[in-house]
Amino acid sequence: MDPFVPKGQPRTSGDQTCGYKPSTASEYCAAPATWHVMWDGEFDNSFTCDGHMELIKSRWMFDDRHPVAADCGMPGALWMYKKHRCELSLSATPATHAAAHVGEAS
Repeated sequence: MDPFVPKGQPRTSGDQTCGYKPSTASEYCAAPATWHVMWDGEFDNSFTCDGHMELIKSRWMFDDRHPVAADCGMPGALWMYKKHRCELSLSATPATHAAAHVGEAS
């Protein structure tokens, strides 16, 4: 089994619903997301519900995760690894640019 999640199309910034969509489905799960998942060093990230987080943990590798909060997925939000959350910074400094930009469509 491939340990890397099959990635779909980028979704709308700020959409905090579950982005799980099997290849056989026409729609995303769309349940309210409870987890924000960082997939890899490319800063690809997505939202998932509790049920699909269990599937993710059993099937695929991921870089990091944290519970969904208000800043997650917002344009300009940064993934703060040490704080285990996303943060919308209104005063970005060179040091904060080392964090992952998670609220921008790729």
